[in-house]
Amino acid sequence: MKLASALACMCGGLALGAPALDAADFPAKPVEMVASGSPGGGIDLLARSLEVVLREEKLITQPIAIKNMGGAGGNLAKTYVHQKKGDPYFLYVESNRIYTNRIVGTTSLTHADFTPIARLMTEYLVWVVRADSPFQSAKEILDRVKADPGSVTFGVGTVPSNDQLNIMRPLLAVGVDPKRVKIVTFRSGGDLMIQLLGGHVPVISTGLSEALEQVKGGKARIVSISAPNPVGGELARVPTWRSIGVDVAILHWRGLFAPPGIPAEAVKYWDQTLGRLVKSAAWKSMLEKHQWFDAYADSATFRRELDQEMKVASDIFMQLGMAKGLEKK
Repeated sequence: MKLASALACMCGGLALGAPALDAADFPAKPVEMVASGSPGGGIDLLARSLEVVLREEKLITQPIAIKNMGGAGGNLAKTYVHQKKGDPYFLYVESNRIYTNRIVGTTSLTHADFTPIARLMTEYLVWVVRADSPFQSAKEILDRVKADPGSVTFGVGTVPSNDQLNIMRPLLAVGVDPKRVKIVTFRSGGDLMIQLLGGHVPVISTGLSEALEQVKGGKARIVSISAPNPVGGELARVPTWRSIGVDVAILHWRGLFAPPGIPAEAVKYWDQTLGRLVKSAAWKSMLEKHQWFDAYADSATFRRELDQEMKVASDIFMQLGMAKGLEKK
């Protein structure tokens, strides 16, 4: 009779979703954090920075083991973590590839197939020209492309990407047909900068950190930044899209996810723990060290904003004929 009751409870728990978790004891064993990129890359760097601060600030009592799973644009890691359904002892560091890959059809999985835990930081995207470029401002480039969409060639490191969206969204906002815009893809951010400095492409869209060294060396100029508000310090004079009348802001974020169906208590634990982490001096120092910007969003806010981001990206990729994943639905 006791066995029958126990089985009935187990079946009932499975039917209702994730099993209950004793929040007071979580985590009770080591946590595996999957970085969906190779060692040394931006996603790996965030995973390792997060582990360091959690440990040094004594915000977690169990070890965190980092597992690098680069390849296939993050899809290898995505599949691996998705298979851990209901297990709260796995975390997954990813960028907006979590939904763009679904849009373009390289995977059937999107952010709705995981548990968003937190957006942790962002970089911003910039338009960069050579120091001796005839273009003096982003508005001048926008006006040129609006008059003749094929007159300016833009360079990016990869597509689909935020670099690409940082071209398409401002141009769409001023009425340019996205299919007429010339975008050339290069192998990486470093190669992209080489192509700019070599005069092979007049404007590139890239991450701020990829551009700063050449800007400080006087070889390149930043003419726009995708931040929602003006950025201070040495970037104080760089206009945001909104400051020139284009209602666009793009966060080049990285965040934390968990497998689908994990207990609500685990989500609550991470909301509380990461909420403390982002307020710590150690985390703020880490942001400054890596030239990252605070963009913390808790689990509920992150999920909501992911839905909004995916809608915007889907609309653009549909116009470009790149939304192969959505066409299969």
